[in-house]
Amino acid sequence: MKASPGPREFWKNLQARSAAALEKHPVIYTVALSFAVTLLIEMASRHSPWKGIVFLFCHPLHFAAGMFIVLSTVSLAHLFKKRSFWMTLFAGLWLAAGSVNAVVLAFRVTPFGVVDVAVLPSVFTIFTVYLEIWQVILLFLLLAAAVTGLVFLYIHSVRRAVHWRLAAVLISASVLLAVGSYSLTVVGHEDTREETFANIADAYSTYGFVYCFTTGAFDQGVSRPDFYSRSAVNWLVGNLKEGEEPEVRPNILFVQLESFFDVGYLDDVEYEENPIPNFTHLRDTCSSGFLKVPSVGAGTANTEFEVLSGMSLDFLGLGEYPYNTILRDQTCETVVWDLKTLGYTGTAVHNNTAIFYGRNEVFSQLGFDSFIPIEYMDNVEYNPIGWCKDSVLTHEIVKALDATPGQDFVFTITVQGHGKYQRGVDSEDTEALNVTWATDPEEEDAFGYYMSQLSETDEFIGDLVRALSRRAEPTVLVLYGDHLPNFSIGSEQLRNGDIFETEYVIWSNMRLPERDEDLYAYQLYPRVLADLGMSPGLITRYHQQMRDTEDYKEGLNLLEYDMLNGDWYCAGGKPPYTATDLRMGVDRVVITGIAAGDTGLVHVYGDNFTDSSVIALDGENLDTVRVAPGELIAPDAAALTDPDQFTDGGRTVTVRQVTADGLTLSESVGLVVLKPLAPRAEESINIHENAE
Repeated sequence: MKASPGPREFWKNLQARSAAALEKHPVIYTVALSFAVTLLIEMASRHSPWKGIVFLFCHPLHFAAGMFIVLSTVSLAHLFKKRSFWMTLFAGLWLAAGSVNAVVLAFRVTPFGVVDVAVLPSVFTIFTVYLEIWQVILLFLLLAAAVTGLVFLYIHSVRRAVHWRLAAVLISASVLLAVGSYSLTVVGHEDTREETFANIADAYSTYGFVYCFTTGAFDQGVSRPDFYSRSAVNWLVGNLKEGEEPEVRPNILFVQLESFFDVGYLDDVEYEENPIPNFTHLRDTCSSGFLKVPSVGAGTANTEFEVLSGMSLDFLGLGEYPYNTILRDQTCETVVWDLKTLGYTGTAVHNNTAIFYGRNEVFSQLGFDSFIPIEYMDNVEYNPIGWCKDSVLTHEIVKALDATPGQDFVFTITVQGHGKYQRGVDSEDTEALNVTWATDPEEEDAFGYYMSQLSETDEFIGDLVRALSRRAEPTVLVLYGDHLPNFSIGSEQLRNGDIFETEYVIWSNMRLPERDEDLYAYQLYPRVLADLGMSPGLITRYHQQMRDTEDYKEGLNLLEYDMLNGDWYCAGGKPPYTATDLRMGVDRVVITGIAAGDTGLVHVYGDNFTDSSVIALDGENLDTVRVAPGELIAPDAAALTDPDQFTDGGRTVTVRQVTADGLTLSESVGLVVLKPLAPRAEESINIHENAE
């Protein structure tokens, strides 16, 4: 009896048969592979083989456009001698992207796009929040297996002569078919496409993953309006009236609340008590309304962009994150820049890492003077999932207000309400509230946990309002949700009927006109400044004066293009803003002393140390433990006590604020140690063994 082939022989035989089929029928093989890859991707994107087939028959033109895009890339394999390897690689990359999208859609509403590749550094910082350890290990094992398989395939692929004419014809034909079918979905359908693409989830569902993913790769920035010209911009700007000097310049605070909304708008959810009494009281007694935001379940930075800039994401590329594209290397008008012309200081506060969405770089482009991320916060508490609790923010906001003698604009981003909510259900630290959810009973525990986080964020809101009420300075506080939480909530389940709506309230300790109205996120700050009699900046004045005109959106599109991708005609051809030298934290990290213990520990003393403080010796980070508010120890700093490792210039000791993945955000002034430290008894140098 003939023995069954082992795994190695099986894959070699499969490779040989595949290579033979490719050589015998290259065009049929390539087209069939592209069709199969596209269909598998659409099945995975919809989490259903049947729905993938339905998409094929209900949207044949959109499917064809996606298939020809895949064909255009897979056909490139015919330019190589080891074409079976390259064809597998190109097809595998598309399948990998489709698989990532399927996984992403299991955790959020927004599909995976090209722009998500730019935010991968931020994703890695929260990897273990969404995935269990075993899932992370499995993911890396699968990645290692894929790389190993590709190496194996490359080594064993047979070199064959390149048929240049066949390659040229196949590639040219596939590109023409891709461009032609794509154009047929656009030309004559602009209005329908624009309406569908306003919701990225709808766009992926209607047009398919490959189509939308490719669109996102090329569709970035603001498209040039047909009517864009120097004269058009000058005419628009010339029709805007100059603002008058405001009578009062209060402190202005915006607080963006992570995944915050009133669960009372859900018809089919029952619970014992209102988890957000402070917010609902403010809504009932202050100016408030619904806020139309650009995302659902994710996309915090995009709501943030609209609120700060007064610009609409409708004019930018599909699924684009301006923080990771346009604003990496250029400025644009924001409420921060506008208020700086009136003497304000801009400070951002976020109880999460500074590098999330690249805020440590982007905030200088937006005009902020200081940024207080979690690396500069003390007395931090974490919820069961691992997000910082919002209670720490009241102290940090007040600290930002006290740090300057004049008026402040403080922009705060909370994080406690962030998902993945299912991870907190079994924790003993936080009890999930009792919830009955008729539509989705399997999510009741997770939703109850989410509501417990809402409740704690609401307590922070109450604490903040009380803290601001005690201050003598006139203050305006704006609170709003960035997007709905990442649950399977449809518009039909909400009493307000729109999953893209959150709410805002405007509280003040001074007399302001009270008026409730629904707004888009990009209209929020111009509305607040209008209530204060402030009209600094072109975008501000445009919203305030032109919001009710017929050509309102067209004019905003014109200004937005001019500032982000155009020639800055609105400012005489040159951007009026220069990125700030962003200061990290508002309290200086200072070293006041250093000592060596007789057990080899080196003690560094100072002010404003946090759990992110790291001792550095001559520019090299040392393993550091914070044992008290003003004391750090380095267990392995023998170089400071060893005479043989000293030079005439001495050794320089600094304290750095370092992110979890090792990025240095700032560094203290160095303390130069001119001679080796003499060890002293540990008890004589005040070690706080039980501190914190």
